[in-house]
Amino acid sequence: MGKAPPTDLSGWSRTFSCYTAALAAWLAVRQERWWRPLLVGTPTLAIRPVPGGLVRFEHHPRPPLETLGLTVRYTDDWSAARAGYRNELAARGAVVICGDTYRLPWQRGYQRWHSPHWFTLLRHEDGWTVDDPIWMHTEAGPQAPHRAPVAVDELARWGIGPAEYQPAQRLRELSIVGSEPPGIGRRYRWLVAGEAAPVPDPEPCALTGRAAVRALADMCRHSGPEVLVAQQADDLWQALRQRELLLAAGEVDPDLVPPAIRKHWQAAIPLWRRIPPVLMDARLCMEDRMPVNRRRVADVIEAVADFEGQTVGEPR
Repeated sequence: MGKAPPTDLSGWSRTFSCYTAALAAWLAVRQERWWRPLLVGTPTLAIRPVPGGLVRFEHHPRPPLETLGLTVRYTDDWSAARAGYRNELAARGAVVICGDTYRLPWQRGYQRWHSPHWFTLLRHEDGWTVDDPIWMHTEAGPQAPHRAPVAVDELARWGIGPAEYQPAQRLRELSIVGSEPPGIGRRYRWLVAGEAAPVPDPEPCALTGRAAVRALADMCRHSGPEVLVAQQADDLWQALRQRELLLAAGEVDPDLVPPAIRKHWQAAIPLWRRIPPVLMDARLCMEDRMPVNRRRVADVIEAVADFEGQTVGEPR
């Protein structure tokens, strides 16, 4: 008899980022309360300026791959990648594949733009199933969750990652992996469990919590929001999604989020939800060569500052 499918996570789709969606689907194969490893010590916001005017964001107290005991494997050879997928599916029932939006037929960006996108491969019945339980707006329209059987050889195309990362994309993956993301540019990359090498303590971020938010607002107010809008708007969207995931998990797992913290974030999230639209408006102004309202962008970001710094600890 085939193995029963793991939990359908599509009901959580509006709380995931591209990374947490894949990791959640991987975790849900083995544990009912899959959200706990993704939420301990969160919601966190820490930033550190890096060369080129960008900012390194951290959304977890420790990089998720380190917490979960995962590491990135890579190869240019399809037969080696296929064997790697089979090994993880046999041992864990799931494997996370580090793909490219451009090559994924269920993605709105299919054959339109290159962007790193992680998805999960599940062992189900006598075959394999792709699980990508995220809902999000894209420049080509809304992206719905996707779960469907997949032929093994289709993954020879779908599993190929981007040939290169933009600097902001590399920083985004760095915050998940915990060290320089390995294997970028190799054709196939996937996550392997139980082989993660110890990761040294990350360099301390310059600012956390309220100070981090106010620094981002000041950057927009004084230097302009152009770099943030054009290259790192997804990092603030990722922060919003992490807070939405916390609230959703708290509804079904009361021990995770004490009532006072839940009430705190219930008040914060409406203000966080104002940030992506104002960044999109700024982006449209930039594309139309119109001036960006720096003060408006800064004020909307700064409005969430007083809520930052309150996190959940280990659940009872």
